Amino acid sequence: MIAPAKAAEAGRLFAAGLEHQRQGRLAEARVCYEQGLRLSPGQPDATFLLGQLLHESGELQRGEALMRQAIAANPKAANYWRGLAIQLFNRACYDEACAAFERALALGDAPEIRAELAAALAAAGRPAEALAAWRDVVRRQPEHDAAWLAIGRLHLAAGQAADALAAAETLLRLLPDSADGWRLHAEANEQLGRADVALNGLVQAATCAPGDADLRLRLGRALLAAGMGDAGIEQLEEASRLAPQVAATHFQRGTAYAALGRAEAACAAYEAARRLDPEAPAILTNLANQYAALKRNDAAYELYAQALRVAPDFAAAHFNLGMLLVDAGRRLDAEAALGRACALAPDNGLMAAHLLFQRMHLCRWQGLDALAQVVARTIEDDRDDIPPFIALSMPGTSPDLQRRCAENHSRRLMAAPAMPAAPATGGRRDGRLRLGYLSSDFKSHATAYLMAEMLEAHDRSRFEVFGLSYGVDDGSPMRARIVASVEHFVDLAGLPAADAVGRIAALELDVLVDLKGYTEGNHSEWLQYRLAPAQINWLGYPGTLAAPWVDYLIADAVVAPLSSQPQFSERLLHLPGCYQPNCRERACCAPPSRADEGLPDEALVLCSFNQTYKITPAIFACWLEVLRQVPQAVLWLWASNPWAEEELRAHAAAAGIAPARLIFAEGKPQAAHLARLPLADLALDTFPCNGHTTTSDALWAGVPVVTLQGEAFAARVASSLLTAAGLDELVARSEADYVATVVRLCRDREGLRRLRKQAEALRSESDLFDGQAFARKLEALLAEIGRPADG
Repeated sequence: MIAPAKAAEAGRLFAAGLEHQRQGRLAEARVCYEQGLRLSPGQPDATFLLGQLLHESGELQRGEALMRQAIAANPKAANYWRGLAIQLFNRACYDEACAAFERALALGDAPEIRAELAAALAAAGRPAEALAAWRDVVRRQPEHDAAWLAIGRLHLAAGQAADALAAAETLLRLLPDSADGWRLHAEANEQLGRADVALNGLVQAATCAPGDADLRLRLGRALLAAGMGDAGIEQLEEASRLAPQVAATHFQRGTAYAALGRAEAACAAYEAARRLDPEAPAILTNLANQYAALKRNDAAYELYAQALRVAPDFAAAHFNLGMLLVDAGRRLDAEAALGRACALAPDNGLMAAHLLFQRMHLCRWQGLDALAQVVARTIEDDRDDIPPFIALSMPGTSPDLQRRCAENHSRRLMAAPAMPAAPATGGRRDGRLRLGYLSSDFKSHATAYLMAEMLEAHDRSRFEVFGLSYGVDDGSPMRARIVASVEHFVDLAGLPAADAVGRIAALELDVLVDLKGYTEGNHSEWLQYRLAPAQINWLGYPGTLAAPWVDYLIADAVVAPLSSQPQFSERLLHLPGCYQPNCRERACCAPPSRADEGLPDEALVLCSFNQTYKITPAIFACWLEVLRQVPQAVLWLWASNPWAEEELRAHAAAAGIAPARLIFAEGKPQAAHLARLPLADLALDTFPCNGHTTTSDALWAGVPVVTLQGEAFAARVASSLLTAAGLDELVARSEADYVATVVRLCRDREGLRRLRKQAEALRSESDLFDGQAFARKLEALLAEIGRPADG
């Protein structure tokens, strides 16, 4: 029995302690509780309050022990169970918190405990129970705004956007100015695919909470996605102003500028993020990416190295370093960096695609099939934006895979910011068909060599021809020739996309021909702004663009027969003969001797001047089998890179073929290259991506070409050229047939001489090399689809 005086003193101390605790004077409160409990041991309220205080002060074990001691003394005190539950919740002990809240609720049915239990169930990862608990709350309290918000978020997380939207609308009827309600409204509509309504919801949310930096970030990203670049950037800048010490706001701003192609501004934003978080690998890597885009390679290298010192296992840094090394021509180092990236992220299809492509360039074929399988799965699942050009030549490719890859890519291009076309100039000069050719290759490039004569032959009484160039001026004679061959040469190089698109739109073209497709450095995405009534894919890319804004693909009956229409989203337009133009008159140097080129005088020379990425293990095995069966033959290849030379010689040696039988030719100017080609007896085509210009060059030089025909466009180009040349006997349909055809010709010297004479006559006699005749065929096709509206 405690003496009355002690009991009274203990009571005074407990009351003082409670007041101190309410005022935040925890040390003083603790002293009062402890002194009071020495006078009156075991007093439940004081024991619980001291335990709560100790718990909040960081003495978790002793604090919880005292709270549970109080509960043991008075197990029916709902407030004790609730207090313990709150402390457990704050410690992220969610399942224990749920149990304590349930005990509290069983002892005293209080609305606040029901809401707290629902929140704890959600935090414990028990969404179905949490949703039921929140539904119970709103059944009892229909105007409980926090409950409607929680219900909406749970539905949203479960992908139940319609139910989430209903909860948001209920919340907004209760609180029309609720920023959280409008945010939920926006997120639900975004999940439902209603981008415009979602954007309006974010605008409303930001209006209700103008100082919320995260909302500004979200709104900025949504505006950018809607094509309102300036407005989006303004919101991101405001987010950075509201939260200047938060690195993420600057990082997001940098990402937005990067997506808009504003590399300098992106660098400034990323630098601001870096000052706040100097060792964040994502910030360092993204900043390096922008320096690489600006060709500040030394700075980019150092940033990638710094990111990897901080995070050696950061796959993105290895990958982007690899891509920088590719651009620098350091393929071997690039392959090593890309290999490390893929080892760290083995299911990343984009990384696998670029590693695959570099190994194909290097003829390092280990693991190609496994990489190709990762890339194919990524394309099928649409998990990443695989460059369609890689899909043309990778092992195991197919027309269906190529179309799917292009569809995935074009769908992502459609997410590009919208930009209004420039106003029309207001009236045509005459009724001619306005025809534009869009490319970056109006220079010393294969495309220009193929079409120069055709461009010069266009009938200017019927066609007003525009050369639309976004490539660099290399100062070559071919550049000057192309400029002179068109009526209007429009230099778009270096212009922002919006300006370039505006200039093209102002030309009021009837037909726009994209000569690049998805080859390196293309701007095929510009065509999505409908820059001409008829938009055509031709020549540069041997496959479908699978883009809804491209109407036609110019082909022929061999390279893309009408039965293959399902491979293409574009409508096939067939030219008579071959789809590929060629020039009859070409600059050509004096012929060298075999000795000049390092070729044995008496050997039978088989050549292939295709890039090494087109030399697959399967086709190289065919070539080695030919060398095995024809001992006097040598293989004359283009020296694309020194590492590929070493690898190909090693592959030959492993197959029992003397490496010296592989002879590599250095790159030469076009005139010198054409002059040396006749030193070869026979040209061997690649598969599954055929030689295009290389096949034309060989035939122009009088060298027959043996090809292997496949299903896809890229695997039928040489067949088209050979068929048009009357040499379809050189088209094989299987690897065995391919090897047999080459071996037969090697052993039948008289038959080979006959074929060479037939090929030599092509240059002067065949329509294949008649640029003027080709121009008439093409004009007839274009006139059918692109007549001017007022013509």
